[in-house]
Amino acid sequence: MALAEEIRPKSYEAIKVFKKNNIKVVIATGDNEKTTKAVSDKLGLDGYYSEVLPHQKVEIVKEPQSKKKL
Repeated sequence: MALAEEIRPKSYEAIKVFKKNNIKVVIATGDNEKTTKAVSDKLGLDGYYSEVLPHQKVEIVKEPQSKKKL
């Protein structure tokens, strides 16, 4: 048996807006890989990180920011 939170309808719309504006969308969650992949696939995300601890989420966000040239 597997449990997962229901994806909110507004999430689909938000992803659509980001993609329309050429913004890549990924998810970083503490959930297991199977659940995370299912959510990513259902939302049409560009990627995902599963089984991530809170401090790792910060690093995931910082990594692409550090590559940006100011």
